[in-house]
Amino acid sequence: MKTQRTRAGFTLIELLVVITIIAILAGLSGAAVQQVLKIGNQTKAVNNCRQVIMALKLFAGRNDTRFPDSVPNPLTGGVPQNANETFHMLFQQGVARDERIFGAPAGYNPDGAIGTQPAYDRAVTPGENHWAMTAGLTDTSPGNMPLVYENPAQPSWPPKWDASSPGQVKAGRVWSGNQIVIGRLDGGVEVVNLEGSGLSSPPKMVGGMDMFTQASEGQAMGILMPVLSAGNTRTDGMAPSTPGRLPVPGGLPPIQSNLNPLQNELPVQ
Repeated sequence: MKTQRTRAGFTLIELLVVITIIAILAGLSGAAVQQVLKIGNQTKAVNNCRQVIMALKLFAGRNDTRFPDSVPNPLTGGVPQNANETFHMLFQQGVARDERIFGAPAGYNPDGAIGTQPAYDRAVTPGENHWAMTAGLTDTSPGNMPLVYENPAQPSWPPKWDASSPGQVKAGRVWSGNQIVIGRLDGGVEVVNLEGSGLSSPPKMVGGMDMFTQASEGQAMGILMPVLSAGNTRTDGMAPSTPGRLPVPGGLPPIQSNLNPLQNELPVQ
C-alpha cells in the first residue's frame, strides 16, 4: 500500500520566486501611482492656465482688446513690467477673484490672500505666480500664439525650460518626461513634450519652426516673467526690489504690512 507524502512548505527557490514577483508588482504599482498623480497635477495646472487666459480675455473686452501689460495701472500710472504686475491688474478690474489660479502643483503657489480694494496689494506678490506671459499681444493677435505658459528658465524667444529639474520648485522646472503646460490665445491649453536635454525648447512643427516662432512668424517677442522672490526678478531685466515690495517702475502699489491676509481670502468659485 502506497503512502501519500505531504509537503511541509515552500522550498527556498519557490520563496525567492514569490518574493521576486511581489517586488515586481510593487514596483509597477508605485510607478502607476506616480503616473496617476502626475496626470492629476497636470490637469489642475491646465485648468489654472485656462482660467488665467479667460480672465485676460475678460480684461481685454473692457480695454479695447488690450491685455494688462499695455494698460497703465490707474493707481500708479505705470505699465506692468512683469507677469505678477500684469496679473495683479486683473484683480483691480474685478475679472479675477481667486488668486490660486496663478499657481501650479510642484510649482509656485499663492496663499489666497489678495488684500482689499482698490489696490488688492497682496494679490500675486513675489513667489505667488507660476506663469509667464507673452508681452505686447492683444485679443485680436493670432489665436495660435502662446499666451500663458509655465515660467521658463530664460526669457528667450522661443523660451526654454530646464529639463534637469523635473518636479522641483525652481525657475524653469519641467514635469517628469520633459513636459510643460502651454496655453494659447485662442484658449487652448495643452501639455507639450519638449525637445533636448538641459535647456529644452518646444518641438519643431511643420516648416521647421516651433509653436512660438511659427505663431510670431519668426519675429522675436517679449516675455513677461514672474517675480519669484522679493529682491530677485530673475532674468527679465528689472532691477532688484526692496524686500516686501515689487520692483519699480511697475504697476503695483506698495504692500501694506499691517493688513491681515486672513480677512481677504475668497472662497473657490
